[in-house]
Amino acid sequence: MRKSEFRGWTEVFRFTFIQTWKNRSFLIFMIISWIVCILAVPVLSAIGSGKKTTEEYHIEKVNIDKVYVYDELGLTVMGFDTTVFKQKEEFKNLPIVPVDYELGSETREDDWKKFAEKLDKEPRSIAIHMRPDTTHSFSFDIVRAIDSEVTKTECEYIGSLLTEEFNDFKYKITNFGEEQQKALDAKYEVTGLLEEKDGTFVTERAHLSNAKYWVVYGVLFIVMMICITGAMQIATAVAMDKSSKVMEYLLTSIRPMALIFGKVLAQVVSVVIQMGASFALALLSNVVTAKVTGNNYLQTKLPEGIFENLNPLNIALALLVIALGVMLYGFIAGLCGAMVSKMEELQESVSLLTITNIVGSYLALAAALVMQRSITTPLFYIAVLVPISSPFLLPGVVLIGVGSWEIKILSLVILLVMDVLILFTSARVYEALLLYNGNKIKFKDLKKFLKEARGGKTA
Repeated sequence: MRKSEFRGWTEVFRFTFIQTWKNRSFLIFMIISWIVCILAVPVLSAIGSGKKTTEEYHIEKVNIDKVYVYDELGLTVMGFDTTVFKQKEEFKNLPIVPVDYELGSETREDDWKKFAEKLDKEPRSIAIHMRPDTTHSFSFDIVRAIDSEVTKTECEYIGSLLTEEFNDFKYKITNFGEEQQKALDAKYEVTGLLEEKDGTFVTERAHLSNAKYWVVYGVLFIVMMICITGAMQIATAVAMDKSSKVMEYLLTSIRPMALIFGKVLAQVVSVVIQMGASFALALLSNVVTAKVTGNNYLQTKLPEGIFENLNPLNIALALLVIALGVMLYGFIAGLCGAMVSKMEELQESVSLLTITNIVGSYLALAAALVMQRSITTPLFYIAVLVPISSPFLLPGVVLIGVGSWEIKILSLVILLVMDVLILFTSARVYEALLLYNGNKIKFKDLKKFLKEARGGKTA
């Protein structure tokens, strides 16, 4: 491509960029997305802070007059201290009433129903019910009457204190020492091994965890929506310019290549600024929320180790891939818009854009699903290297830190080459069909028009 082909692209870029940021729908969407990024972390953190530690409970008035201990497991006989909560100042004066119960009784359910009827008549009493459970082996229930005056907070507080006591009790009854307890509490993982033909063993194929899959899926969905909306705006703008006779005069100073390139690049820069600002606001909101509440919400909800991957290099690479992806679909949109001589034909012309987007996004989604079993499947390599799907899959893959750098760089190069090819084709089609006002152009007819353009038969 000659340098003169890009003559005037800066003027087109500047004009399109300013008009994009003046567009009311773009500004509304941007402001809403920024507000969501700012408020999402503190709101979700507040919603998810239901589980409290014992230090977080503050009870000004105790509404409990009596605590029953209904032990169907025999833990109190083994030494489990159900009165541990009396060590707290709030509960020190509570009377504890053990309920006589015959272990292994065949009338266990009937016995409990009779006791529950009695408890219903005591609105200021609760029962610590320790019972066998088919799902969890056993359960601790803090039970109160239907019309109880006892608050939920009081029950949760006593339950948390009993849970802490039981964590110590289960080691006491086994006579485990401190070192043995540490060994039991140590984190561990199970690693599957594959036996090679030579008898050696290798670690099982790497795969995506459920949490990492949702990160990849979330990024995929966001990029897909950006490509669809951005590309449609570009197709509409190119088609409107082409259908206007003003373009015949503009092309005396601005080449078709510059026109397509400037319009698409302005859209890409706008998207990258919007996404970068949204990402930065979300991280800033998380930092502020963590300082205020002491709870780093993103660190607890995002996959383990993802923050180590959120370094400047990976973030820059992800944004670059997204930018090239938006450019690819923008250039395809430019091609669709260039084939339109009347605005009424635009909807049918963008079928290429729609089909390409659907195929690319579904291919990326299928690869993400397969990656939950193995990252080294052929479908992963196909989706990350094919340019219509790599913009959807690769950014999420980069952010979670999977895949080799060789594959990422190769994918980036292929995407860049495809961008150049589609840009060149779109500009040539635009130039060849600028003055065309005949029947609707089909893709099979493009070859003839492009040949005529090279021969100088068209403007």
